[in-house]
Amino acid sequence: MPPPSPEPLLSVDDLRVSFPGAAPAGVEVVRGVRFEVYAGEVFALVGESGAGKSLTARALLGMAPRTATVTGRILLHGAPVTAADLGRRIARIPQDALSALSPVHRVEDQLALAVRSVQGLGRREARAAARRALADTGLAPEAAAAYPHALSGGMRQRAVIAMALVNGPDLVVADEPTTALDPDRQEWILTLLKERCAAAGAALLLVTHDLEAVRRHADRTAVLYAGRVTELGAVERVLEHPAAPYTRALLASLPTAGLPHRSRLPVLAGAPPVPGATGEGCAFAPRCPDATALCRREDPGPRTVHGRGVACHHPPGETA
Repeated sequence: MPPPSPEPLLSVDDLRVSFPGAAPAGVEVVRGVRFEVYAGEVFALVGESGAGKSLTARALLGMAPRTATVTGRILLHGAPVTAADLGRRIARIPQDALSALSPVHRVEDQLALAVRSVQGLGRREARAAARRALADTGLAPEAAAAYPHALSGGMRQRAVIAMALVNGPDLVVADEPTTALDPDRQEWILTLLKERCAAAGAALLLVTHDLEAVRRHADRTAVLYAGRVTELGAVERVLEHPAAPYTRALLASLPTAGLPHRSRLPVLAGAPPVPGATGEGCAFAPRCPDATALCRREDPGPRTVHGRGVACHHPPGETA
């Protein structure tokens, strides 16, 4: 990754998403999330299901549920993100490629329509741009001319990647982009996505629960738990020397090749808290083996540990 520019491409500050009409009243699902994404990097949001990853991504795209209240600052190149930025400067790759594609239009026609709506090109120029984008992802001409239902899951994912990149965005937000694929295709698609974003000069915001994928493909990561960032920093620091108890617990729950035959797979004990029921202390305290009375009484604020941000009362090697 090239050295980050002085100014972030994307800045998310104190992002909060709540559902005022839900019970208990005023349920806050995303709680003060802060992070920055720089041009040319791969930034990953990770955590268990229900940690708030996808809702965070949807909120910064202006796609939070209608019943949600979103507050905080979301800036692109220092200016508030607007609806005009979506599709042009910010592109999205959803979890389900099939649902993202129209079933009644050929794949290349859908990309051509996206090009015409954003760039204002004529039919011939837009179709040529669509075919180039699809070819760049390795999709054969006959597949590009097919309807989505006729394609495999991997082919549809390539088509969605091409659609996200066809208009030259600055930022691509990929929300669990390989969920429906087998492991080999997952790795192939993530490698392709990373390479195509790099070739286009776009930053990639990857939303995933797969820590090994983050280790192989991301530059920096934010680990979310109960709607808050519990650890943030360079991937090699966070995953090789985790400071937050939750990050350590996630890594300890990963299966390894050295497990004895018929042994039980490691698990992260307990369950994430119900949104809105985290209490006054640290949300992870009920599952943390090192929790103290302070942890159960007060919610920890972020601090700096070994060059990364950590939200924990008792992080190892805390710096001043």
